[in-house]
Amino acid sequence: MKRLGVWLQLGLAVLLSIAAVGRCAPVLEVGRVTLTIGASELQRAGQSQPIKKGDGILAGDLIQTGDSGHVHIRFEDGALVSVRPNSLLRVDEYRVDRAHPAQSSVRFTLEQGVARAISGAAAQAAHERFRLNTPLVAIGVKGTDFTTLSDATRTVVVVNQGAIVLAPLDAQCSAAALGPCASPRARELTATMTNTALVYHHNAPEPGFQPLNTLKGSDQLRPVMQQERQGSGNVTYPLAESQAPTSLAAFVPQQSDLTWGRWPTQALPGDALTQSFMAAFQGRQITVGDGYYFLFRNETGSNLLPTLTGQASFTLQSSTAYYRSAGNLYSPATVQGGSLTLDFSRNTFNTQISATSMATGPQTISASGALNASNGLFLSSTADTHVAGAVSFNSLQAGYFFNHFYASGAALSGATLWGR
Repeated sequence: MKRLGVWLQLGLAVLLSIAAVGRCAPVLEVGRVTLTIGASELQRAGQSQPIKKGDGILAGDLIQTGDSGHVHIRFEDGALVSVRPNSLLRVDEYRVDRAHPAQSSVRFTLEQGVARAISGAAAQAAHERFRLNTPLVAIGVKGTDFTTLSDATRTVVVVNQGAIVLAPLDAQCSAAALGPCASPRARELTATMTNTALVYHHNAPEPGFQPLNTLKGSDQLRPVMQQERQGSGNVTYPLAESQAPTSLAAFVPQQSDLTWGRWPTQALPGDALTQSFMAAFQGRQITVGDGYYFLFRNETGSNLLPTLTGQASFTLQSSTAYYRSAGNLYSPATVQGGSLTLDFSRNTFNTQISATSMATGPQTISASGALNASNGLFLSSTADTHVAGAVSFNSLQAGYFFNHFYASGAALSGATLWGR
C-alpha cells in the first residue's frame, strides 16, 4: 500500500507539472478581429466557427469569407489586413520579436480572393522577413499598403503606398522562404506607378504591368486609402486603423530618370527646362535629339519595358518651346497642356498638345506613330510635324521634342516631359 501511495504521489506531481507548463506557455494571439460583415468562418485545428468581432487570431488560422463576408484584422504590431468576400487567407506565421525587431517574421497565404494588407512594425523593421504567397507567386514588401487578387489562373497586385516585389514561385523562389524573391523573374511595383497593376498569369514567362482599366474585375482592386466599401448597400465603413506609412521617401525617385539637355551654351529665351549638354550627359545616355534639344536617360536600372502590356497614360509635367521665324528670329512660346498615351501591346503612341506663340496664336499639334517596346523610343514624322521621344526604363516618365513646320519656313518647336 505504501508503494502504491508513492506511485500515486509521483503521478500527481507529474500531472501538476504538466499543468504548470501549460499555464506558463499559453497559445498566444497574434491579432484580433476588429470588424466583420456578412458570413465568415475561422478554421482552426480542423474545426470551424463563425467569426465575430473581438475574436483572437492565432498563427495557423484560416479565414474564409462568404459571398457577403468581410473581415478586418488588426495584428499585434499594428498591421492591418482586410479580407474581402469569397476569399481564403491563412496566417502561416506571425512572430513579433520586440527585443530584436529585425528578427520578426510574417507569412500569409492568400489561397483565393482579394485581401488588402497594410504593413505593421514587424514588416517595416524586417521587410526581408515578410511574405504573402498565392498559389502562383510570392510577394515581398518595402513598408507597404497593397491589395492582392488571387485565383487559379492569375495573381494581380495594386500598390496604394510603398512598393512590393512579386516573383513567380519556382525553383529559385520557394513558398517556404521569407521576404522578396530575388529571382530573374521578380518585378517591383511602386505606388508612383499610378493606376497600374502587376499581373502574373499561370505558366506565363514572367509578370507584366497592366493599366487597371484593362483588367477584368479590376473594380475589386481600385486603391482605397482611407476607407473601404463593404456589403451590397451604400454604407461605407472606415478602416480607422488604416493609416499607412507616413513617409514614401524611400520609394519615390529622388531625381528624374529623363533630363533634357541643349547643345548651345546659352538657353533660348524662356527655356527653363534644359541643362547644358555636358551636365545632362553625366551618368545618362542620349536617346533622341534635334540639334537644340537632346533627351538623356538614366539607364543604370533594370529595363522593364519589354515586360509591359496595355496602355499607359501620362500627364504633362514640364515643357519649353520657341517660335523660329522664316528669317531665323527666335521668340518664346508655351505649351499649355496635352495628352500622351503609350500602347505597349500594339507598340504605338499617340499625343496631342496645345501650344501658342505671339506669331502663331493657339496651335494644336497631334502625332501618332511607332513605339519600340524594347528600348522605349517612339517616333512620328509627317510633312509638317516631327515628334521623337523616349520613355524611362521603369515606365514612369516620358519625354519628346516636337517640330511643327509652316509653309513660310517658320517652325514652332519645343520639348516636353511627362509623368505617369
